[in-house]
Amino acid sequence: MNDARVRSQVCLKTATACFVALALLASAGAAHATDDDPFAESSPAAAPEAVPSKSRVPAAPGSAPPEAAANLSPGIIEQLPASAYPEPFTRGLYGGPLWLDMQGLQWPYLPRTSIGISGYAWIDANYRLIRSGNTNVPPTTHELLDQGRFLLRVTPTYVDGTWFVQVQAEMVANTNQYNYQGTNGAPDGVVAADDVWLRTGTLQSWDVTVGRFQAFDVYPLGMGLDLNTYERLGAYDPVSSSGPNGPTAVAPLYAADFMLYRPNFPHVGNAALHLYPIRPLRIEVLGQFGNDGRLDYIGGRPAAIFDLGFLKLRGALEYQYAWNIDAQPMYYERHKNRGGAASAQVVFAPFIEAGVNFGYASIDVSDSTSHGPNLGSSGNRLSFGGFIDLVPPGIPNLMLGGGADYATFHDLNADKDGNYERSTNLQAYGAAQYLFYKQLYLKLVAGYAKSHFENKASMPPYNDDMFSVRVRMQYLF
Repeated sequence: MNDARVRSQVCLKTATACFVALALLASAGAAHATDDDPFAESSPAAAPEAVPSKSRVPAAPGSAPPEAAANLSPGIIEQLPASAYPEPFTRGLYGGPLWLDMQGLQWPYLPRTSIGISGYAWIDANYRLIRSGNTNVPPTTHELLDQGRFLLRVTPTYVDGTWFVQVQAEMVANTNQYNYQGTNGAPDGVVAADDVWLRTGTLQSWDVTVGRFQAFDVYPLGMGLDLNTYERLGAYDPVSSSGPNGPTAVAPLYAADFMLYRPNFPHVGNAALHLYPIRPLRIEVLGQFGNDGRLDYIGGRPAAIFDLGFLKLRGALEYQYAWNIDAQPMYYERHKNRGGAASAQVVFAPFIEAGVNFGYASIDVSDSTSHGPNLGSSGNRLSFGGFIDLVPPGIPNLMLGGGADYATFHDLNADKDGNYERSTNLQAYGAAQYLFYKQLYLKLVAGYAKSHFENKASMPPYNDDMFSVRVRMQYLF
């Protein structure tokens, strides 16, 4: 069976599954969108009556209507109500990047047995101009890119008193993304999955989550530098993608991210214990294990978020170790990745929020090719930066923001004078966003990036820089 037929059958099965899900959604009394804004703000409410919570952390869905989620509709399938997105303290300016980040909270919060439906869709139009100081490549390169993403989130939940069991699957349809988004890293990523996890525990108190999911984010970037966008990639020699100064040579931001994002290897998963001992404190102890077909992986990542609403402190440490599956000496390979990141944000709703970030990591690689330590692949990463977002008085649906981050990487391949090969990366942006009907976003991001390369073995030091513009339309449901 050829690849085209396989892809056609996958798409047909996916379309059929989506049609069935939507048919069930339409037939259930709870499946339709209500006239009320599902993200409308209100004062914090007590725990819904359906959950006689025994936790010291009261349910506080600050973005929820005052009625209990159990009373919103009679059907077992429901579009997630606002109370599913808890806000014991303000998450950030309404509709902004901090507000969209659930900041380690136990969500979706469903206080009764039901199946929650939610998701989002976005389309990006991108442009970039790269100017390279590498005399071996064209001095300027222009590129246009249109890309998009649709995600349908399904969360079946069983609740017995305060004890609950949840599973969640996020089914993704991609279109032309710059970085392939295939399932388990496969290049054909039209249909993929994000979250695939199972969780059990006590509402607002603790839980254990296993599967594929994203860890606590402790390095928020503001309105720009979204994943898989030009402003996030930085400036590099575009025709040397496999050469010494391709995209992997640009010093990347370090955000305690060796194990932050969902594992994209075929057989790697996460397991995490989440604790909510007091209302402002959220703790995650995450472990990772599995293999990518070539290397086995194991690691740990403790993280904590202390949140008072107007002040948020975040931090994480991580250690990841990988070694070759095949024990033959010719396949010998070892990776030791460790580091940490921390940040602080302030929110003065409804007008301004801002944050600062810092991260540092060390990487050690040894392999059979180098007959020991691989000094070119080993090294240290450092990044720091910040952002600020503003809502002009009298225009509550408009948000303006800006931010910048600076990253460096130097390997351990020193010359006789002790100088290392190194690269630096400055990424800055300005953004404007308008929110329609409290769920439809239109965002414009203008970015500038500048990279510096010092490759002693290849050529004299030089700079690349990049100008980019991106327009995103996004809808949340």
